[in-house]
This record gives sequence, C-alpha cells and structure tokens, in this order.
Amino acid sequence: MVPPDLNTVPTLLEATVASVSILGGAMAYESGLAAVQALAEDAPSEILGQRVNEGIAKGFVWGWPLSIVAFIIELWA
Repeated sequence: MVPPDLNTVPTLLEATVASVSILGGAMAYESGLAAVQALAEDAPSEILGQRVNEGIAKGFVWGWPLSIVAFIIELWA
C-alpha cells in the first residue's frame, strides 16, 4: 500500500467540504422554499411536512451534480 502524499490531504478535504456544502445548500434552499409556499397556502402540518421532504429530495436531485462538479474543480485547481 502506497502512503498518501501529505500535501494532497488538505486539498482533498477542502474539495469534500465544498461539495458537501453545495449539496446541503441546495437541499436547504428547496426545503425552505417548499415550506414557505405551504405556509402561504395555510396548508395543514401533514402537508407542510410532506412538502419539506419533497423539497429535500428535489434539492438533492439537482444539487448532487453540482457538488460533483465543484469537487472536481477543487481538486483540479
């Protein structure tokens, strides 16, 4: 087993943090948007919870490709 180059470990960590941050931000944005829309419609709490969960899923769907691109860019730069 080849030991990892210690100069690449911080770069890998920074790339991982950047990609996870983008994914988390996308999921938080979509769930918050869904919550505000449900509250504006005076939806019951069951519907509010369902829309927040759907927003999390929607944010994951469009957030993971962006996070992978950010990971590659961070490693490349």
